[in-house]
Amino acid sequence: MPAWAGLAAACAAAGAPLGVLLWMSGTVALPIALAAMALVAAVVLGSGRLALRAAGASGLPLPAAWVLGVLASSLGVYALAEAFGLLASTAFAVWTAGIAVAAIAVRLRAGPGAPVEAGGLVALLACGAVSVLWCREIAAAPLVLARDGVLTGWIDFFVHGGVISHFGDSRAFARGSVDLADVPLPPYHYASYLLPAALAEPLSLAGLPLATSVWLPLGFLTMCAGACALGAALAGRPGAIAALAAVALVPDAASYGLRNGYFGFHWNLLAVPGGAYAVGFCLLAAAFLARWTREGGWRPLAAAALLVLGSMLVRVHVFALAFPALLAAAAAASAAIRRRKLVSLALACAAFAAFVVAFYALAPDAVPAMEKSLEGVHGGMEPTAYPGFYRSLLESHGAALAVPAGLLLVYAASLGAFLLAYPLSVWLLHRSRGLRAADLVPPAFLACYLLLMVTAPIPPNGDATEFTQRPFILLYAVVAVWTAAGFTTWAAAQGSRVAVRAQAALFLAAAAAFLALWPQIGALGVVPRFQWGREYAAYKVEPGLPQVAARLRAQAAPGDLFAVEGLKTGWVPTDVASQLAALTGMPAYLARPFVHIAAGGRRSEVARERHGALERVAAARDAAAALASLRELGVRWYVVTGVEGPRWDRARRGAAFASGRVAVYSSR
Repeated sequence: MPAWAGLAAACAAAGAPLGVLLWMSGTVALPIALAAMALVAAVVLGSGRLALRAAGASGLPLPAAWVLGVLASSLGVYALAEAFGLLASTAFAVWTAGIAVAAIAVRLRAGPGAPVEAGGLVALLACGAVSVLWCREIAAAPLVLARDGVLTGWIDFFVHGGVISHFGDSRAFARGSVDLADVPLPPYHYASYLLPAALAEPLSLAGLPLATSVWLPLGFLTMCAGACALGAALAGRPGAIAALAAVALVPDAASYGLRNGYFGFHWNLLAVPGGAYAVGFCLLAAAFLARWTREGGWRPLAAAALLVLGSMLVRVHVFALAFPALLAAAAAASAAIRRRKLVSLALACAAFAAFVVAFYALAPDAVPAMEKSLEGVHGGMEPTAYPGFYRSLLESHGAALAVPAGLLLVYAASLGAFLLAYPLSVWLLHRSRGLRAADLVPPAFLACYLLLMVTAPIPPNGDATEFTQRPFILLYAVVAVWTAAGFTTWAAAQGSRVAVRAQAALFLAAAAAFLALWPQIGALGVVPRFQWGREYAAYKVEPGLPQVAARLRAQAAPGDLFAVEGLKTGWVPTDVASQLAALTGMPAYLARPFVHIAAGGRRSEVARERHGALERVAAARDAAAALASLRELGVRWYVVTGVEGPRWDRARRGAAFASGRVAVYSSR
């Protein structure tokens, strides 16, 4: 087909499912949603194809262009927004113009790029289809929230929605942290928020629908595209579909075996979508590494390095595993290292040990997370198939036996059947065509994950599983893709007749799995399997909050601050202030105080001061004094929840508007 027709088809293949998922939020008409996501797809694919040409890899399939385009566009828009103080939509427009100019210049100088192949188009369509399969229930969460007052997704979407508004909504623009106005954002991996944030102003959307219905599907599609690209690099076109089926259509280990829901691959991707972006980037990095082991040259290796480094700005937990694992695999594949295996291994172990010792010496308050993490993931995630086993082992045999057993249980809980299928695929691969340098990648990931679990510290937030559990999603994806590619390669080596039959069986099995999974997604991925998490996956907000948020968003001017009465300083999964920030796109005077207090320094001081100021407003002698205090604080809107108003207006007669248990006062 003509080049323009191929690109249009590719944009439709990616943009149509993303547009449908945005439309399912109930906030945008279908034609507008389709047009918006087609534009995003065009920019992503355009930048990805340019990046492939720069990497000398124009022949890679369309999913590879998608992954590179998401990385390049996310980082490019983020850099423009931060460097020049731009709204995400403005930065996206500048980026789009730059990509268009670059595409024209490259075409005039070097001619048209590689045509869009039918196989790559089919793979991208399949990625879009499984993204709809897995993301559709959470994509509809804003509609359900407005109707029923329940968020049908992990509770952290409120937090993510607020951050997206920080970058994209004019109401929050230039007001610092959306949950602590006029205080700069703390360091974090923000890059994946920028593409969803670019739609905030053009579509007049608050952060929550952008988080559930754009940010999540974009990330899931990127993960699927990365799996396809790596599968194709390892086993050709059949390998792409087999890899996609392995990561998206095979139920993960939370569904069988040890049944530890905390290691549910799909739940983790749907609850923390930033991880899906990073997994997609790292899978494509592995594909470039495989290309480098076959062909040599510096450009594939540089592309792999940039993809891994980019994942640090998207999900640092995944980077913590990807960087050492892919570095180790690349080193082990080089001729110089292979000639001196034992010496190289000794030097690598010494360097790693020196790094760990130096880290704990420079951070004397840091504590290794391993033992606390193992107790948490094996003892606090009931119901599982092994209740109390780890605790019993620890009490009866001590840490010397329990800790190694607990580490092995992590592999069984996270990888499930792939723990057996992967070695079988390696054996079959060895018999059919022999092992290659690229096949060192999964062992490198398995080894580096063990080192990470053993040496990672407990982060300042006190969650020992941050760097011991979160990275497993990448390990699962790598092992699943290599397993699928291994079986596919073995089938192809059995002769053309067997290969054709195997491919037909693969497509039929994938279609059957797709249909079988369609009604099961809520149980398999949306609702966590561990008991304590279930209340956070169907969170009921204060009656009237969605309605109040809609009116507040309509009446607020850019830069207006709101504050909420009665915020707690202790840990809470969410609060009304965080929810309103995500639903209105407005910055909060203070939200979730404990986050800022725990951070220490200036953020802690400001949070404590503001909490005290709000307590004084709540205790004011009358409405006039309270509203005057709010004006002095720079707060325009004051939100009170409960059947009564504040102590200075119990009957809520002075409220600007109210709905259900939520009332809003204006200080003007």
